[in-house]
Amino acid sequence: MGYSPVSTDIDYEKDGKQVSYLGVPHSNNSSAWGSILIPITVIKNGTGPTILFTSGVHGDEYEGPIALMKLARRLSPENINGRVLILPGLNLPALQAGTRLSPIDRKDLNRVFPGNPQGTISQIIAHYLNEKILPFCDAVIDLHSGGYSLNFVPYISMHYLEDEQQRRATLEAMDAFQAPVSMIINEIGGEGLLDYEVEKMGKIFLCAEMAGAGMFSPDALKIAETGIQNLLVHFDVMAGDILTRESKGLSPPQRMEIPGQDYYCMAPASGIFESFFKLGDWMDAGQAIGQIHFVNEIAREPLVIHAPRPGRMIIIRAPGQAEIGDCLAVIARHFVSF
Repeated sequence: MGYSPVSTDIDYEKDGKQVSYLGVPHSNNSSAWGSILIPITVIKNGTGPTILFTSGVHGDEYEGPIALMKLARRLSPENINGRVLILPGLNLPALQAGTRLSPIDRKDLNRVFPGNPQGTISQIIAHYLNEKILPFCDAVIDLHSGGYSLNFVPYISMHYLEDEQQRRATLEAMDAFQAPVSMIINEIGGEGLLDYEVEKMGKIFLCAEMAGAGMFSPDALKIAETGIQNLLVHFDVMAGDILTRESKGLSPPQRMEIPGQDYYCMAPASGIFESFFKLGDWMDAGQAIGQIHFVNEIAREPLVIHAPRPGRMIIIRAPGQAEIGDCLAVIARHFVSF
C-alpha cells in the first residue's frame, strides 16, 4: 500500500482491545523530532465486519468526539463480533484549537483526500487513513456538526450512488441510525472528501451532522450515541435490537434530500443576515427567508433573500455577520426517488 511516515504500535489483526496513537511526525521550533499523537482505539473479536468511526475531522464540532470517546471507553471485545476502529480526533491539532482548519497547515482535512505521504500534516493524516485503514473496513461512519458557521437539524446522510447494491446497503444503514432526518445529499464541497474515497472502494459511508453553531448540544449527543449503537447492531457487530424513534415516543425519521446546488442559499453581499425563519421551518419557493443589512450604509434598504426551492430549512448560518459567498441556508425536500 506504499510508504507512510505515520507510525503506530497498533496491530489491526490482533484480537482484544488496543488503545494507542497514530504518530504523525511534526517538527517545530520547540520540538525538533516531535510528533502529533492522534488517539486510536481498536477492539477486535471474531470474524465479523470491520466498522470505522471517525470524528474531529473539523475541530469546532463536538458531539462526535464526545460520543466516540465514550464508545472507546465502554466497548469491550467480549461485547462484539468483528472489529471496531475509533478515531475521535482525526484532526487533532484542529480539535485542540477549536478550529475547522488545522492550525498547522491551514488546510481542511476533509478537502485533501486521498492525501499525500510527503505533503503537509493534513495530507499525511488523510493518506494514512486512505491507504492503511480504509482498505480493510466494511463501513465508515464520520460524525460531524455545523461547527462555528452553520447549524443543522440533526441528520444522517448518504450520497446519490450509482451502484444499486452499494446504494441499497447504505440506505439500510442510514435508516438504522434513526436520526430525526435521513438525508440523501448532493454536496457542493468539491473534491477531496473522505466520503468519495470510501465510496470509490465500494464500501458503505455515512456522514452524521449533529447541530452546530460552535456549541455542544446534549440532544444531538443522544442522537449520535443511539445511532452508533444502532449501527453496531445493524452490522451484526453487537447483539440486540435497533432502538427506534417510535419506541421513544418520537416521530419516525423523515427521509429527505438535497438534490442540487439550487437548494443552497448563498449570500450575494456582505452584511448582517436577519433570518425570517427558524431552523427546521418549512417554506415555499420564492418566499423571503431573510435579508442582509448594510451597517455602513444605514440609508440602504436591506437585500431580501428568497427561498430558491420549497422545502424545510435544514441548515442555517449561525453567525449574524455574513460575507459574500457564505452559505446562509440550505433547503431540503421530501425524498422523491433515486
